[in-house]
Amino acid sequence: MIESKLFVVVIVLATVFAGIAGYLVFLDLKTRKLEKQLKEKELNRKP
Repeated sequence: MIESKLFVVVIVLATVFAGIAGYLVFLDLKTRKLEKQLKEKELNRKP
């Protein structure tokens, strides 16, 4: 009985951490894309 509850807790924690990690990767990719666009704008702006 205790093992099954522990298993559920471990699965829930693993799912939460995987979700957080996935979200951080998504934010990182989005930030890199915005930084690239900003650099391109600055390069095109300067004569």
